[in-house]
Amino acid sequence: MSDLTKIWELLKAKNVSDIHLFPNQQVYYRVNGVLEKLDMIIHEDQIKKIILSTSTPKAREILGHQRQVTYAENVEGIGRLRFSAFFERGHFAVSLRVINNKFIELEDLGINEMQKKSLFQHSGLVLVGSPSCEGKSTTIASILNYMNHNFEKSIYTIENPVEFVYEDDRAAFIQRSIPVDIANFYNGLCEAYRVDPDVVVTDSIVYSDALNQALNLCESGCTVIASTDGGDCLQIIERLINMRGPDERDNFRQRIAANLKMIISQRLVPLADNSGRKVIFDIFINTIQMKALIKNNNLSMFRTIQAQNESTGMRTFDNQLRNLLRKRMIAQKTAMEFAIDKTNITVG
Repeated sequence: MSDLTKIWELLKAKNVSDIHLFPNQQVYYRVNGVLEKLDMIIHEDQIKKIILSTSTPKAREILGHQRQVTYAENVEGIGRLRFSAFFERGHFAVSLRVINNKFIELEDLGINEMQKKSLFQHSGLVLVGSPSCEGKSTTIASILNYMNHNFEKSIYTIENPVEFVYEDDRAAFIQRSIPVDIANFYNGLCEAYRVDPDVVVTDSIVYSDALNQALNLCESGCTVIASTDGGDCLQIIERLINMRGPDERDNFRQRIAANLKMIISQRLVPLADNSGRKVIFDIFINTIQMKALIKNNNLSMFRTIQAQNESTGMRTFDNQLRNLLRKRMIAQKTAMEFAIDKTNITVG
């Protein structure tokens, strides 16, 4: 039995999402967002063997040159894992993410028919945001899985690395992994034109040049689905605008207003009975009213309009937190911790 399999045998009943292996330390793992320790010491030679047995020669070459590399691999007896191998104080270390390749149906996530209608409109930018480890990759995978079974689409993904693997049904997938298949996200987005995609999926648009290229693709008729950092929808829009220099912002607002069709931001909130976490969504639909707010740099009414327009498919974190609190599914402390407007959370 390999060292990794041995660790997994000790952890597999715990619904583990991440495992952290540092030399001459106990094994750390994460369950429902909480970091815990396994009573087992891992040594550097064991970590080296794990990296050697799961990585390709190309990944090991990158690790040697760049001192870090991310890759994904199917591991017998465990499943698909994402590996982040790196050096820590001159020694090998690795963090592992468990990839659940069982796709969640959009309905089970809480995405309704009105939201689907906006999501699957022809062309435009869809942003999916969350803090790290709070489910945006799973949500994007659910969207792509739905597309795969319901639409004739050419879907082109740029990922670091490829996590969820799709078997073509009605859609056809091209999945490119950074840095093995393409150097970076910007190059991947530039190359997208050459493969005639209907849908382009990118892990990141944190840099202006990548976002510009994503908007170019939208303007050419593609749907672009991109992950981004957390915050509610307003915070995400403001962050994108503030990435620009003052002289660029007016033009950028016009482009975002024209091309952005939806933002799905999410958090995982712990349940009161400690049985796990529940996903909540902050959802923005780019209605005519919202387009005007963005174009005219008048975002002061953004959250109010969002909260009052659930009939269009919009959602807010705070409305969902209040509903969960009313049903006693979450604690008052949890509602306050995750609320955007903490003065407007009803005491349970």
